[in-house]
Amino acid sequence: MSSTPPRSALLALLTALALVLGLGATTVGAANAATAGAPAAAPSAGKPDFHLPFACGTTWQLDTWGHDPALDIVKEGNPGSDGLPVYASAPGTVSAVYWNDGSGNTIQINHGNGWFTAYYHLQEAPDAYVKVGRQVTGATQIGRVGKSGAAGDWAHLHYEQRYLASGTFTDESHRRPVHFGGVEYSGAGRQWASVTSGNCATPQTAPYQPWNCPNGFVCFYAQTGGRGAVCKTDGNVPASTCGLRGSFFNNGNPEAGADHAYVSFKEGGTSCLHHGWWEGRGDFAAGGRTIKAVTWGGECAAAR
Repeated sequence: MSSTPPRSALLALLTALALVLGLGATTVGAANAATAGAPAAAPSAGKPDFHLPFACGTTWQLDTWGHDPALDIVKEGNPGSDGLPVYASAPGTVSAVYWNDGSGNTIQINHGNGWFTAYYHLQEAPDAYVKVGRQVTGATQIGRVGKSGAAGDWAHLHYEQRYLASGTFTDESHRRPVHFGGVEYSGAGRQWASVTSGNCATPQTAPYQPWNCPNGFVCFYAQTGGRGAVCKTDGNVPASTCGLRGSFFNNGNPEAGADHAYVSFKEGGTSCLHHGWWEGRGDFAAGGRTIKAVTWGGECAAAR
């Protein structure tokens, strides 16, 4: 659905096409200008105030590639987007969660007035975070950026805004130009290299963000809610002086029999952190405890 060729190959193809049509290379270059400003077209009357489906203040790269008016979205500069959280881009109701060979793990949200959004290539099963009928807002995480389906080996979010006056399920024939914050991002072969998310229903200091705890690590925060100074480890630790109030376990590469973390405390007791962003988060009791040891092991047992 949105498997993307290298940009160099795309430019070469467009240049060749331009020569056949008698256009100049300058015309092709202009059509693909990465820094060209977004069109000034206003959204249709009744269209929701959509925002980038990512945390407030984060910056992203948008490409239409070969499927305008849909967008492929990666972190600005594409340093690696795999596993980053995806939020609903406006309030609505989850209308469909499904697998497709092209779009992979896919979610559709009904935002009312005939408007829908679609999110492709999500990392986990499409119902891992939300179910059909779930009411969502911009603060609701619906999944994580992935490369399921026909995304190739390139983690990105394929995103669409759709319009269908009646019904609860849409397809690609219902796509419309994408607007974020009232600004249109559309046009064949275009790129916007740095667009800041205005989805400020998501807290700027939201707890347990993956970029605060790298894949393969277990992190311990000095304050509640995954905030404050952090101690982290990527292996068994015989002792630690980290004062513990919050925790986040983000092993992005699970290994059978060794993808959970057991934490024992100087004050007594043990807690187990499960693999994965969704289930591997949680505050321990407020007031702070001192970590005695961290041991990686298999599935969390009832007691250990």
